[in-house]
Parts: sequence; structure tokens; C-alpha cells
Amino acid sequence: MSKRAGQLKMQTVLLLITAGAFILALLLCGCGKQSEKIIVGSKNFTEQKILGHMFAHLIEAHTGLAVERQVGLQGTLVCFNALKEGNVHLYPEYTGTGLTAILEEPVISDPDEAYAHVKSEFERRWGLTWLKPMGFNNTYTLTMRRDQAEDLGITRISDLRDHADDLKPGFDHEFMSRPDGYEPLAEAYGFRFKHEPVELDPGLMYRAISDGRVDVIDGFATDGRIPAFNLVILEDDRSFFPPYYAAPLIRQEVLDAHPELADALNRLAGRIDNAVMAQMNYEVDENHRSPREVALEFLRAQGLVPPQESG
Repeated sequence: MSKRAGQLKMQTVLLLITAGAFILALLLCGCGKQSEKIIVGSKNFTEQKILGHMFAHLIEAHTGLAVERQVGLQGTLVCFNALKEGNVHLYPEYTGTGLTAILEEPVISDPDEAYAHVKSEFERRWGLTWLKPMGFNNTYTLTMRRDQAEDLGITRISDLRDHADDLKPGFDHEFMSRPDGYEPLAEAYGFRFKHEPVELDPGLMYRAISDGRVDVIDGFATDGRIPAFNLVILEDDRSFFPPYYAAPLIRQEVLDAHPELADALNRLAGRIDNAVMAQMNYEVDENHRSPREVALEFLRAQGLVPPQESG
């Protein structure tokens, strides 16, 4: 073989190796994109689990991204810190919680103003983005048995003042410690219960009030157990509780890498009112259906994901 022929053969081999490496790199990039997972989190109560599964279903249906579900983590600070640290990429959050529990700022009663403020501050401080609200306002409430409230003539939170020596309150741990929880509420309304509040597990609160072990509990406006247990929500006549409109909260760097996530998740914007959310919560809490099943059923009924295939 001539020297010239040897050089040509070597150049050909090098070109083939380079081309092969380039193709392999492309394949690896493509595989990496397909295998990249979006981690969806949620807090550990029914509504959050339903919403977390909705987010996951929408991402799976409308993007090419795989989803890892970390649904049912602990409370607000656990989820928020996981989001900041990148251990989850998004989770459902409430404007009132963002305002008072995370930013630790005073109540803003106007829903649009509250949303604009948390959106701006979360982006500025942490690079976290609030997508569009889903429509319902799951504000905190104080709740009583309907028959007892009617017998005592209690319709508003301020009415509790005249009965504060007799009524037994029971609250969950988070409400006992929140900046928009029991202590600030007592200060705003100018009364305290004579009986120290019993700290209750959120899953047992409604049974406790139904059985008469407590007379007043904290609750959420969209909790389907309120009508199921024949309870009544007391009017927040001093507008103490901020608006709690729910929206996807997502890391901006994840959104920058996958802008299609916003299109997928914003399909929920304005789609869920209080009554619909309460009914979904009821299906899980009282009819013992899975949050994942209830979430998927709603999305199919709304035409937001493909219908179930027959056969």
C-alpha cells in the first residue's frame, strides 16, 4: 500500500469515528430528553393530592415528558423547601399561604392584588413562578355543627365572642401555628375560648365535631365533608382570612427548559369552582376513591385529556 493510500484510509477511519461519535451524542441527547422527569409534588391532604395528580396527568397528556409523582408530602414548608432546592419541580399552592405563611406579610384582601404580589415576590426572591389560578378559593373557615349554630344564633365568627366560655374548639397543628391561624384570629376578633383548643389530626377533625367532642373547628371552604357532616361555615365578617386561590407553583428554570409545561398546566385556569372542588374532595374522603382516579375523571369530563379507550 502506498503512503498516499494509507493516509486516505486513516482519514476515512477518523471521519467514520467522528461521525459515529456525533450520531451517538445526538442519540444520547435525545434519550436524555425523553427520560428527563418532571417531579410533581403536593401537600398531604386530599385536595392537594387531587391537584397534584391533575398536574401529572396534564403533563403526561400534553408534553413528551415523563412524570415522577411525589404526591402527599408534608405541609407547606416541606413542599416549599423541596421546590426551592429542586427536589420537586412544581406543586399546587394557595395565594393566601404564599402571602402569609411563606412571605410572612400582612393579609391582602383583594384576590387579584394578592396574586400579583405573590407572583412578583416569588419570582424576584426565589425564581419561582405562579401559573394561572384554577378558579376556586379554598380559604380557611371556622365551622360548627349546623344544629348547634342555629340554636345559639351563631352565623358569624364575631358571634362566637358571646359563647367563648362554653364552646370547645379543636384545630389542626398548622392552624395553631400559622400567622393567619388561631392566635392572630383571636386578636383580630377580640376574644379567646376559655377552653384551650384541642390539637386534632386533619383526618379526624370532622368526626370529632360530629361526635360532639369539640364544637368549633378550622376548615377549608372546599372541603366536601362540611355538607356531608351537616356543618355550617361561619362568616368571616372582619375579612381576617386572605383569599386562597390555588395555582401551580413551578421553578422558573424548569419552565424555561420546558415552556410547554405552562400550556399544559394553564388548561386548568378558571376551570374549577368551589362546588366542583368540594365534590371531588368528598369523593375521596367519604366515598373512598383514589385522588388519582378522581383527578383523571374530572380531566376527561372537561376534555382536558383524551377519553378512556374502550376495548
